[in-house]
Amino acid sequence: MKQTFSLILLILCLSNINSQNLNSDYTIINDTTSKFSSIEEILNQEKFKNKVVYIDIWDTGCKHCIVEFEHAVKLKEQFENAPIEFLYLCARHYNTRKDNARNLDNEKLWEKLILENKLKGTHILMSNKCYIEGYRDRYESEYPGNIHWGIPQYLLVDKQGNIVNFLAPRPSNKDKITQEIKTLL
Repeated sequence: MKQTFSLILLILCLSNINSQNLNSDYTIINDTTSKFSSIEEILNQEKFKNKVVYIDIWDTGCKHCIVEFEHAVKLKEQFENAPIEFLYLCARHYNTRKDNARNLDNEKLWEKLILENKLKGTHILMSNKCYIEGYRDRYESEYPGNIHWGIPQYLLVDKQGNIVNFLAPRPSNKDKITQEIKTLL
């Protein structure tokens, strides 16, 4: 019984690792501990300094989000040598009706979708607090109507760390997003 308990405890500890770098192309951060309380805190990381950042806010249950991944991979290849970072923020993995009720199956699916779709970049599974208070509620006034509730959402951040477009084009709108990114570079 004691060995079983120790094994279960070890598995739980290993499954709760908050950050892993699979290689230099992927940074995966499972922020279930609310390390980040806002998008600004995320953007203050050293890797985003003096770079344009294209933010993709998505959810594992959003078919439109997942369809865009193929286009995102091509967009990233187009800017391979440019000072730009691709930041993927996964939202709504919690049961929002029950504060902080985690969905562990969804957390596994999140990592699986990242790897299956070869989404190189920085990935953060946002805490409920970060998504709701640090993004949705904070920037509600930046969106017309209730569009801030919808996903996917794409944002563009300039080299100074300012969000300059809260309704940036999707990766599938290749010409438009390419032009907007080039303007910021």
